[in-house]
Amino acid sequence: MTSAVLWGLTAGLATLAVSEIVLRRSGPLLRRALWKTLLAGAAARAVWVLFALALVLARAPVEPRAFTISLLLGYLAAQVIEGMRYQRFFERQ
Repeated sequence: MTSAVLWGLTAGLATLAVSEIVLRRSGPLLRRALWKTLLAGAAARAVWVLFALALVLARAPVEPRAFTISLLLGYLAAQVIEGMRYQRFFERQ
């Protein structure tokens, strides 16, 4: 169960990497096509979370309920952190 929680949190918090890639690669783009860039980042994060969930549920290497709950908690924590990062990014612009 502990490994399921750790893997779920890791997979959920990995969505922070997607946010960093969007911020670093799309700096100039964020000024022009803000909503398109943010939508692309949200779609990429959703695909990652669904892929991780489907992979674990299909292969069941860890306990599915604990993994799913920790994956969602990690994803939501990443969303909060991402919101703060974007707010700082736009304040600096």
